[in-house]
Amino acid sequence: MYRIRRFGVIKTATVVAIMYMVIVGVFVAPFALVGLLIAPSQGGAGTAAGIVAFGLLAIFGYGLLGWVFTAVAAAIYNLAARWVGGIEVEIEHVVPPAPPPDWMLTSTAPTTPPPTSGPPPSTPPEAG
Repeated sequence: MYRIRRFGVIKTATVVAIMYMVIVGVFVAPFALVGLLIAPSQGGAGTAAGIVAFGLLAIFGYGLLGWVFTAVAAAIYNLAARWVGGIEVEIEHVVPPAPPPDWMLTSTAPTTPPPTSGPPPSTPPEAG
């Protein structure tokens, strides 16, 4: 049994913030592209600029909020772990499978074509 005693607050918050930004970017990008396709028919360049600005604001806003809230959560966890000991995790050591035997790695297909049993049979001339 292993115990998580503490999280590095800054590192944890940074990793989670980047994860938030990537996830939000994956979802915002298609909607922004659709909005950019529709924008010329609805209001022109101002609408398109607004769509791009909103997409960037969403991506960086979620990243910033994710960083702040994760930093607070990691700090609270570190404080609580001092009092109660932290989260216990059971880790199992997994042994990788053995490599296949050599006979499985060699090809059984012939490398040269099989010998023929002689010339092909001749066909009788057609009666005509």
